[in-house]
Amino acid sequence: MKIAPPTAAKVDCPKGTLDRAAEAGRFLSSPRAWPWTVLAMAAALGWLNTQRTTTAAAWPFVIALLAFGMPHGAADWTVAAKLGHRVGFVRRASGFLGYLLLMAASLGLIMWQPGVAGLLFLLLTVFHFGMADATAVRADGDGPIARWGLVIARGLLLLATAFATHPQAAWAPFAQIGSALSPWHAAAWKPDLDVLRSLAAIGVASGVMLAVCSAIARMRAGRVAAASLDLVEHALVAAMAALADPLFAVGCFFLGVHAFRHTRRLACTREVLEPPAAPSKLLPRMLRVHVISLPLMWPTAACLVPLCWLLGGVDLQTLAVASIAFYMITTLPHHLLGLRLPQPDLQPAA
Repeated sequence: MKIAPPTAAKVDCPKGTLDRAAEAGRFLSSPRAWPWTVLAMAAALGWLNTQRTTTAAAWPFVIALLAFGMPHGAADWTVAAKLGHRVGFVRRASGFLGYLLLMAASLGLIMWQPGVAGLLFLLLTVFHFGMADATAVRADGDGPIARWGLVIARGLLLLATAFATHPQAAWAPFAQIGSALSPWHAAAWKPDLDVLRSLAAIGVASGVMLAVCSAIARMRAGRVAAASLDLVEHALVAAMAALADPLFAVGCFFLGVHAFRHTRRLACTREVLEPPAAPSKLLPRMLRVHVISLPLMWPTAACLVPLCWLLGGVDLQTLAVASIAFYMITTLPHHLLGLRLPQPDLQPAA
């Protein structure tokens, strides 16, 4: 008598649950869907009620401590070890020494000349944000004008627009950081906000010109649709920066655009994720990025406590400013490590 092989028990799952999971996966797999949602919501809120964005200004940075923001940088401990093929705590720590020294040098500059440190941080952020965006929308291979035009335009249209429209509010966190962390703050150089606003206006005009040049170069490379989408995204970034509170606007960009896209890139890079074998779906891989960030997340959380204490106490606004202070210390080594990342090789591979 022939016996049929056993079959696995069927597990019923509501179709709506599967559909929602599939939709979430498609939403996060797109390099533009989540960023555009955040940008549009922030710009709309700024247009409808700017004061509301001032009241909620700290929230994007606070949410970033647990969502994409802090984890994408805290993954650097594991990323550095995997790129250097270092195993074991001692070898990992020795390979991370250069990263820590750059952090110490950045902190030293903040303590000595906080105004200079703030401006250099803003300049570095223009490139750091823009380069991540160029990679995410696949402009890196469309020629130097397409790539670097997008890189610089994106950073300028965010930061220069914020300083051109709200110079005092935009500089306020840096003034607070300098006052708290620099023993020589009173005698240190400080930027003239009127001059800074004029320079920012030039930066906005330059950003518009570079955005158009980049789009034309991408169109000539046969990427007409991508170039058109770039221009829409530039407009969303500039509108948000002009209409919303500067801290809120930059925080929304950091959380919804930069950190998301960086996390997404790490989740598409096999060398970062493995071993064990990377999951086939993007969402579990993004969760794995959060998991590999945990070893550096705890020391980071410990660092934020004294920063908040120096800045005057623990509340949402202080926590947001403390986060910016921490990024001023860590962005240079984080950016340099990011330049060593290999090309993403897992779908959607961007």
